[in-house]
Amino acid sequence: MKSGNRWWLSLLTGWIGWCGWCTTVEGYQNSVVIRPVAVVAPDGSICEQMAVVIHSDGTIAAVIPADQADPALNTVHAAAGSVLTPGLHDLFGALGCGQDALMAGTILFDSQLDAADAFDPTSGALDQAARHGILYTTVAALPSGIRNGSSATFLCKRDAKAHPVATGRPMYALADSVLQSSREPTSRSAMVSLWKDFLVEGAGKNRDPGVLFCPDAIDFRQSLTLRWQSLPVLVHQGDARSPVERLAGKDALMVVGPFLEDGNPAAVATAVRAAQTGTELAFRGGLPAAPANHLRGSAAIAVAAGLDGNAARRALFSNPARVVDGQGIGVIEPGARADLVLFSADPLDPAARVLQVWRGGQQMGMKTYGSTRKLGGIR
Repeated sequence: MKSGNRWWLSLLTGWIGWCGWCTTVEGYQNSVVIRPVAVVAPDGSICEQMAVVIHSDGTIAAVIPADQADPALNTVHAAAGSVLTPGLHDLFGALGCGQDALMAGTILFDSQLDAADAFDPTSGALDQAARHGILYTTVAALPSGIRNGSSATFLCKRDAKAHPVATGRPMYALADSVLQSSREPTSRSAMVSLWKDFLVEGAGKNRDPGVLFCPDAIDFRQSLTLRWQSLPVLVHQGDARSPVERLAGKDALMVVGPFLEDGNPAAVATAVRAAQTGTELAFRGGLPAAPANHLRGSAAIAVAAGLDGNAARRALFSNPARVVDGQGIGVIEPGARADLVLFSADPLDPAARVLQVWRGGQQMGMKTYGSTRKLGGIR
């Protein structure tokens, strides 16, 4: 077992005792076990020589050492060196939607707008994304108002009906995109004043703080001057002027990226600085317009700039689930959905290929093998 696994090992000790049912508990004869395989733990570390048991109801039944698995179960033998992960998660892109369908209206505080109405579950891009290991998509309206309705999160699966995997969260913005000549606020000072009134006078008091789009350094700085009851998730691109050190001790969660090989190094450095204060990160992918490897590419670039590998894996898997308040997604643990991806190596390695995908415990037929290319257009 690699270093950094003591926390997960303590959980495994309890799970091993709980998982002695395999040969005696009725109803598990149709379970599937994937072994032996390295598994990404909820803390982002990698545990070697494990077995993951998938219950017939599409959830994870157990995570145990490979030699503890019942040989009578239907077994998927993982390739040497392969790593099993939760599904990747595209945050706030347009995967499954047309961008024009995500336009917010003219209402400054719009609590009724639901991004789920823009989602098309019949889009072929959903299955195409899944073949690259991207199993969740969260869509949200463009940040043209202070309150821009609610986000919506779905399983990437082409079907006649959508498969939601998280309840929507309020989407807010403190950015130049809110300023319009046709309505208030027309100035940044007016926008900040409206925000202060919203938080102090009750409309935003004691509510879910949601997700705040504050892309630039000035947006970020002014966001931190507001009197939050609890800090929202911050969607921030950042640069050298971003005072991310002020997040120290605030239990902050920040959405960053996507990062490009020839992109702005200051944005990457800002994310790394934020992580060094204890802020947890989650990567954006920008699909479907961006290449399908943007999520893992952002992680690899951040690691090259100094981000800890475990923190990078959390930013790919468990933290996006925290952003959307998703339960039972983004982690490999008993009771979670069996939305899994088998990579040929550590997903932080850009050369790692997608070998197999499971959605709700169902193995997906693979037509591609994780090659880097753009996803198809959205209808």
